[in-house]
Amino acid sequence: MNKRVLFVAVAISILAGTGIVSQAYAAFTITMETDKDVYDHSSVITVTGQVDPIAEGSEVTFIVQRLNPVGITQIDQISVNSDGSFSTTISTASDMMKYDGTYLINAKYVDVETTVSVELTNAIETSEAAEIGTAVTGITGTAVTGPSGESFYKLGAGQIEYDMTCNATPGFFANADDDSIVIYLDPTDDGIITVTLHEELIKPFEDGTFVVIVNNQEMQDFTQVGNTLTIPCVAGTEKIEIHGSWAIPEFGVIAAMILVVAIVSIIVITAKTRLSLVPRY
Repeated sequence: MNKRVLFVAVAISILAGTGIVSQAYAAFTITMETDKDVYDHSSVITVTGQVDPIAEGSEVTFIVQRLNPVGITQIDQISVNSDGSFSTTISTASDMMKYDGTYLINAKYVDVETTVSVELTNAIETSEAAEIGTAVTGITGTAVTGPSGESFYKLGAGQIEYDMTCNATPGFFANADDDSIVIYLDPTDDGIITVTLHEELIKPFEDGTFVVIVNNQEMQDFTQVGNTLTIPCVAGTEKIEIHGSWAIPEFGVIAAMILVVAIVSIIVITAKTRLSLVPRY
């Protein structure tokens, strides 16, 4: 009897040990990709991937590294879905990603890892709004000529607060001639975009509302709470315009005011100089 018990115990130990060894030496795999290869400094990098098999309790660890100057810009951990998929987003508007150049995104899961690289640049040609014109760097912003000759100004990182679920990388522009904020995007999924507008950029109409035009058609199906607008964006949406009573930068008006002040100053100084040259008796 004791021998049989011993034999069963040994057999169970062997089987259990075999299971443990098989799990420990399971061949894990991980794949990962980004939605684009090149971004500007006001974008959101969407990262998606897949692991196999799923290790219970394990997470994917992300490390974002800048090559020049060398430095780690972000570390994060995310859970894996029940089907082995994972996704995360990385904002390029952070101070840690303010430099142009190559950034490496490394993902590690259990004992395997993979790395993809993306490029960050301020050049408008690499943004979703590349088709609207050629950028000219100015003192206070980036001036762009629109498709119909509009005078646009590209808004930089941090000037617009937004969140979106329609899988797009928007480009934000101010159109002072039309008192509007123009958003160029090309979403691949249906979703929404939530935009918070500050009066330093655009002011609402007298009744406190804004007018929203999507693909040159006025839209009524949006919500506004204070200065925050939630606008549907569906696949195929190319342009969203938000109109108010006033939008900046109105550089033309400011330049005219500066010119007037300069002319008045010259006249005053000249008058005083002439008076000082008149001999006193």
